[in-house]
Amino acid sequence: MHDLTEEKNKTDLWFDDFVSSIRVDQLALETGVASEEQKHLYETLINGNIQDMMDTGMKTAQQYYIQNMLVDYIHLLKKFEEAPFLKLAVSFHNSELLVWAEIEDDAEDVEGELIMAEAKINAKYHKHGFDMTTTIVEKSDMLPVPSHYNFLFGK
Repeated sequence: MHDLTEEKNKTDLWFDDFVSSIRVDQLALETGVASEEQKHLYETLINGNIQDMMDTGMKTAQQYYIQNMLVDYIHLLKKFEEAPFLKLAVSFHNSELLVWAEIEDDAEDVEGELIMAEAKINAKYHKHGFDMTTTIVEKSDMLPVPSHYNFLFGK
């Protein structure tokens, strides 16, 4: 019985906080101090524009998952004793994190570690509809990093 009462109190508190937050947003909208993001969110909800709601939800999910994928990937790469890649760059495309890695010639161990890092990221995030693709090139390939990538390491 105690758990049921505790759960009800937790639920009541959550709803009270949620309604209070909405009232604060309402005041911000009415006084003209709401951010453009807040204005857009409430206009979308008030107008019932389902397509816009879904687009906003997708954008938020993309930001959340891609950011977390990148953080997890960087943590996996920190396990390398030294940065064994010459260049490392990333790009984002819809629900995909793209990685460009340039490594020394014949560095199969580094290539294997990069592939394993990608596999670990995909194992964690694929179920949410997000994936990672790594392009690995060797120094002798002399390929430039595509312009839509952002450097994490090297130049």
